[in-house]
Amino acid sequence: MIAVRVDVGRSFGPFGDAVRDAPVLNSPLRDVQARAIAAAGLRLADGAPANEPYLCFGDCTWFTAEALRRFVAGGPGRLRVDDPDFLRDTGPLQPTRGLYFLAVRQAGQAPGFDGPERVVDLGLRHSPAKPPHPAFAHAYRGDVALGAAMVHELWHWSHVTRVNLLALAAQAEDARVIWDTGGLMARIGLILPVLWRAKSLHPAALARALLPIPKSAKIHPTAVIEACVIEEDVEIGPFACVRGSVLGRGCKVDAYASLNLAVVGPGAQVGRGAMVNLCVLYAGAFVSSGGGFQMCVFGRDSFVAMTAMMLDLSFGRTIRVDTEDGRADTDGYFLGGAIGHRAKIGAGVRIGYGVAIPNDTLLVAPSGDLVRRVEPGEPGEAVWAVDGVARAGAIARAGPA
Repeated sequence: MIAVRVDVGRSFGPFGDAVRDAPVLNSPLRDVQARAIAAAGLRLADGAPANEPYLCFGDCTWFTAEALRRFVAGGPGRLRVDDPDFLRDTGPLQPTRGLYFLAVRQAGQAPGFDGPERVVDLGLRHSPAKPPHPAFAHAYRGDVALGAAMVHELWHWSHVTRVNLLALAAQAEDARVIWDTGGLMARIGLILPVLWRAKSLHPAALARALLPIPKSAKIHPTAVIEACVIEEDVEIGPFACVRGSVLGRGCKVDAYASLNLAVVGPGAQVGRGAMVNLCVLYAGAFVSSGGGFQMCVFGRDSFVAMTAMMLDLSFGRTIRVDTEDGRADTDGYFLGGAIGHRAKIGAGVRIGYGVAIPNDTLLVAPSGDLVRRVEPGEPGEAVWAVDGVARAGAIARAGPA
């Protein structure tokens, strides 16, 4: 069957990039689509065939090969998913929750997404969500639905993080399916390369060896590496801890940094002691230790200084964000922010959850209490800072200068 891409004309802020160029595990979405189409046994073409049914998909739609197999086997129609747990986490900010720009068209029909809808069972597994602390319980509202067959659309910067997390989960699901259904020889084929690389039965060695590490990577022996995709020329410093993440060519993880389920673009850098969880870094981004970052997107060549902070958990109402159509509710309580391409965030800046910083912004913290000049007094005499000047005998004032 032939597959035809349709440009829906979508870009999203703050980046302004075409949605087909959004990074998914460090590849543009358009390339990820092409690989899934080929893996599903379909052929990507520029135009619709005149004499046979074909698959029509939007350039904003991420899907796995297994999702395509399940969908095209059912005949004509537009894909609808009705799994409530899956839609709770993937549906917010979509044009129509559960309805996707993915359709099987009849022979002779022009590319498009009009016509009947067809519900497809993606065969998702439902696992209970376990909050790490009771204070987080309100953000965990039901089971997590994941599987080898998944689909999502990118209509907002927050979808970049969600699609990358789903793509990481899909890779794990593919390995699980091979293990469960492949028989003895398939399991041996999975185990032997890991044992060869680990040369040990110690759990830490096995976790480090789950995926091959290129010889050009420079990884300190004290670093903890578990189930990661590591590309050429990556550097990981002493006592860094990197789990379930994708590290692009030439990126750097400094000493004591912690990464969990993160995607780090080529040439990006995670600073000393930084915590980066569930985040996506575009190529060339630099993220310092800050206050720890979760569910955030950092644009190309962006910079975040030490002590900067981005909130990610609301204890009040659900988080609202800016979209091309105005303010919208994410229906969730857990979301960081987005830093635009080449934007610079200074020390001490605090950014609320769901906030997007435009491209090329220079954002600095208030400086009213910043000491700019010192007039020392006698040795041992108290010196107070008022209006940016530290002088002996001055009386400290309450409130900002």
